[in-house]
Amino acid sequence: MATAVEGYEFGLLGPLSGRHGERVLDLGSPLQRAVLVRLLLGEGRQCGLDHLIDALWEEPPGNAVRSVQTYVYRIRLSLGEERSRLETTQGGYQLAIPEQAVDALRFERLVRDGEELRAARQTGPALRAFDTALALWSGEPLSGVPGPYARRHRRRFVDLRLNALVARLSCADELGEHARVATELTSLIADHPLREDLYALRMRALYHAGRTAEALAVYLAARETMVAELGMDPGPELRELQSRILTGAEPDPAESRPAGQLAGAAPSLGATVPTGPTASAAAVSDSATLSGGAGQPVASGAAPETDRSATTRIEEVPSAARPQQLPSAPGDFVDRERLRLALRPSGEAVALAVLSGIGGVGKTALALRIAHGLRGGYPDGQLYVDLRGDGGQPTDPADVLVDFLLALGMPAAEIPATPTARAGACRTLTADRRILVLLDNAYDTAQVTPLLPGTPGNSALITTRRRSLVPPGATRFEVPVPDQQEAVAMLGRFTGDAEIAADPELALELVSACGQLPLALRIIGARTAARPGRGLGAQLLRLRAEEHQLDELRAGGMSVEATFQVGYRALAPDRARAMRLCALLDAADFPVAVAAVLLDQPEQETEEQLEQLLEAGLLEPHSADRYRFHDLVRAFAARRADREDPVAEREAALVRLTTFLQATLFQAMNATEKAGSLAIHLFSVPLTGPRFADAEEARGWLLAEHTLLVSVFSRVLRDIPDAVRSVVAALSVIASSGLFAGPAHQRELERVTDHAVTAADLGEDPALRAQTRHIRAWLAFIRGDMTAAETDLREAIRRARAVDDRVTLFMSTRLLSVVLADRGRPAEAVGFFAESEAVAGAEDDPNSPAYFLQEVARLFTALSSDRAEVNIAAAQHVYEVSDSLRREAAQR
Repeated sequence: MATAVEGYEFGLLGPLSGRHGERVLDLGSPLQRAVLVRLLLGEGRQCGLDHLIDALWEEPPGNAVRSVQTYVYRIRLSLGEERSRLETTQGGYQLAIPEQAVDALRFERLVRDGEELRAARQTGPALRAFDTALALWSGEPLSGVPGPYARRHRRRFVDLRLNALVARLSCADELGEHARVATELTSLIADHPLREDLYALRMRALYHAGRTAEALAVYLAARETMVAELGMDPGPELRELQSRILTGAEPDPAESRPAGQLAGAAPSLGATVPTGPTASAAAVSDSATLSGGAGQPVASGAAPETDRSATTRIEEVPSAARPQQLPSAPGDFVDRERLRLALRPSGEAVALAVLSGIGGVGKTALALRIAHGLRGGYPDGQLYVDLRGDGGQPTDPADVLVDFLLALGMPAAEIPATPTARAGACRTLTADRRILVLLDNAYDTAQVTPLLPGTPGNSALITTRRRSLVPPGATRFEVPVPDQQEAVAMLGRFTGDAEIAADPELALELVSACGQLPLALRIIGARTAARPGRGLGAQLLRLRAEEHQLDELRAGGMSVEATFQVGYRALAPDRARAMRLCALLDAADFPVAVAAVLLDQPEQETEEQLEQLLEAGLLEPHSADRYRFHDLVRAFAARRADREDPVAEREAALVRLTTFLQATLFQAMNATEKAGSLAIHLFSVPLTGPRFADAEEARGWLLAEHTLLVSVFSRVLRDIPDAVRSVVAALSVIASSGLFAGPAHQRELERVTDHAVTAADLGEDPALRAQTRHIRAWLAFIRGDMTAAETDLREAIRRARAVDDRVTLFMSTRLLSVVLADRGRPAEAVGFFAESEAVAGAEDDPNSPAYFLQEVARLFTALSSDRAEVNIAAAQHVYEVSDSLRREAAQR
């Protein structure tokens, strides 16, 4: 939320925005926005050019200075009549925008004011300051702004906001709003489970609200989390707070209470602490509680009377009828989801949670970890079954009910004969108990429904690969692949921390090669333990060999390939084929339209098949109409394609896709309304493809599909020689448009162009050898590597002369003349410029090279984006140097 001062308002605490009066400012490309952010947060101080470069890139490109200067120039233009606010200083720039016009700076000022007021014991005004500060937020700070500077400040603002939230809640608690504070802290603790100050504040709020038992339960939950996540008890402040509540002392020191609140205003501890077994549970030592002793902590939100009755029932149920069926929880699992709250005993309904995710991601390990942690809340037993839902023969729930009834103490002779009666008997036996049911590897809702408890106080936790399996009343949690740090920690539990610490970069590479999949990491750990002399480096080398990657990921009874194979075998033939052909794409994600071309069928039918793969846990959603494979799932599917699909069918799918992408590029050119000559020279026949409303939409598509284009073109150049010409035409469009967002994208495009040069040299079309070298020379010119550009241009000219390729000869001689002029060799430059003029033809002839060059310039201007490190200054430079050479040639 921005604030207006002197007509300006800039919003940084959400999507970046700017206004001047009623005019919305055009803030330009993401990198231009990153420059603006750096200047705004400079608070009117000078910002050096080197600081701006560091704000945008960790590894600056060769043309970083020119790019930053271009962005600053465009920011100045966006300020309109007040462009003088952005001054050029010695070595940098200075933007004169007051603090009050930038919401992020005003937020920090208000937070500082609130802290000073609170320190002065002016709690009411402090609360208003924090409320005003937090109201400025409208989303993720600096949303969509790239660069290391924005990343650092995005994290910093998020931390400041959390601290401001805590300070606001502390003020509200001091002013007597205890119940509201305790409620708001529930979600904050779930999001930040290792912040002890949040637990402490909630304990104080609950105590002051007269809910002492719940306050003590908060401490037990905090300790459980700290032990599980960090391997240590809570800090001294939290332990002292628990002790003060247990002994009836005032939780807050007297001097910290707000004025007007009497020491006796809080309810008496003796009036709220349960007596009998529950009281001993609350006071029992933490070690006994966590080790599964008889005393159990009071569950958060449960009434004391309910807890007493539940505890009493422990003595009434014979031990033989309290099943303890949970398998041991794998010790290597790093807890990534906070699900315990969803499975706490409830007096209103059965607590249900579903964990879904791809095979091998650790659903069972997570479920067992959580279930073991919750055993104390379910003293009447825990039931477990593997429902085998990932294969072709799921377990019959009627058979499972027999095992459950026996475990619950029903004699075999009394077990009903029909599935419905068995389900009823099971619900009856669990009605007056607290039972936790873990249904592992479920197939569908129909399978799990008869196995669910029917009365409040019981809970069920379900794991499945199927995203649609969500029984009524259940909360679904998607189990993601762990991030890099979690994956490294998991690997370290197998190999030992010393080996990880010896080479952290190697460990990161290894978990990346495993796709950070927990099952793969477990296997690598087992292999390392079995062959301690081999080391992580040897494991990494073996994994990098793509043809052997899946073979390396098996040990003992564990196998990544076998895990995926179970789900694959259960697929219908058309879905299995869809999975195999989509795996031909070595891209991060892909849209439905691309998959439809690969499968050679309508988009609606394709989307249905992709959704079924998603449902089976073999594909992941990326956005509304895009999908992605986990790296190891893609490797598995590609292996199945190699073994099951003829080479001709796979190549035909890739050629169809190449033609589709080529046609889409043709339509992108047509969106500029000035692409006729380009189409004549680059495409032998008219092509139909997705149409774009304007250049902006075409630009968006080209940037979004960059990775897809690069991966498909690389594969075609490597495997399908007959399609090289189509790829070269497409590369010409991409290079001419200047659409590669940053140095990383340009390097990828250069690598593909290197492949194209090699493929052209191996082929039989001599014209392609000249064209590919010209494309590579243009990319080198943009990068500023004049030596490489000159080498390729001379070779392109030699080959173009040999085959009388007038367009390539014209383009290469014209560009070489500019390169030579830049390198201080004007005589040579004029000579090549004269040769380019000799073959140029008339500028109004659509078939002439000169007309072609004009359209290349128009295309570059229409489609080139500030999001690219390539900017229009490069094309402008070519034009200016060419004009100078034209005048010089005329004088000779």
